[in-house]
Amino acid sequence: MLRRNVAFIFFALILSVSALPLCAKTVDVIAIKYPPFTSSEIEGNGVAFELLEKVLGKKGIVWRATYAPPARAASIIATGDWCASFYPVAEEFDSMSVVLSKSEVTIGLVRKKSLTHEKANSPFKWKTLGSLAGRSVALLRTRQNSPFAQQFFDAGIQVLFVESKEIGIKYVEEGFVDYAISDNISFSQLNKDNLEFSQSSILTTPVTLFMNPTCDWGNLLNELNVN
Repeated sequence: MLRRNVAFIFFALILSVSALPLCAKTVDVIAIKYPPFTSSEIEGNGVAFELLEKVLGKKGIVWRATYAPPARAASIIATGDWCASFYPVAEEFDSMSVVLSKSEVTIGLVRKKSLTHEKANSPFKWKTLGSLAGRSVALLRTRQNSPFAQQFFDAGIQVLFVESKEIGIKYVEEGFVDYAISDNISFSQLNKDNLEFSQSSILTTPVTLFMNPTCDWGNLLNELNVN
């Protein structure tokens, strides 16, 4: 009788343990402070992380935001010691991308409405960045050899690196620089009548999660349409 009770308890323990959910894997996601998309000061860490939870939140992974200044984020990616990132990964590094949004975000420049580069009240657009030569722009700090920053250097535009787009916008308002990098969604939330967003764009992109293929993703990559 005692043996039966012991055996029953043993099998009951096995069943109870097997019924418990497996521990979720925690993956650090590199991000910079870029509200409303990524910010520790916003509930849920911003729009990008909300989309991440919506699209990949039930894949047995806990996505943990890890914030770093832009240059530091770029350096971490360059070392290869990362698994996921909202900070863009340069083409020279091996990565896969998962599109999290159907709509696209337009990256462009912001200037004072009073600033003119051809004539008074001219539309804020350009055919090539070279037409902005001699002007200055505030860009998020990154590696000196970043292809994104290099296009401004090549165009003859003076580059001032900053730690956040908010600082860049402030520098435009105070006249320290002519332009600052921003995006159409963030700019629309500023409600600043003294500034305008460019009609031309630097690039257009959806909200994208970059993944390091050398990390152990299990079957996740087979379930996703990664590029």
